[in-house]
Amino acid sequence: MQLADFFRINAHTALGFSGGVDSSYLLYAGLQYGADIQPYYVRSAFQPQFEYEDALRLCSQLGVKLKTIEL
Repeated sequence: MQLADFFRINAHTALGFSGGVDSSYLLYAGLQYGADIQPYYVRSAFQPQFEYEDALRLCSQLGVKLKTIEL
């Protein structure tokens, strides 16, 4: 299965989003393929603040609202 096929079949998708390379690519690609993606960031004491800020910034640049789950 190609990534385009996945997002066509799963047009409404939740994405565990860290702001790292992998999840950033999936968010970008899904949006390019027309999917409605909701990124979620799980925030805990184990993630540094800069990672959260990077995730927020990227979502803002892509026009997507990042939902944060606080642990």
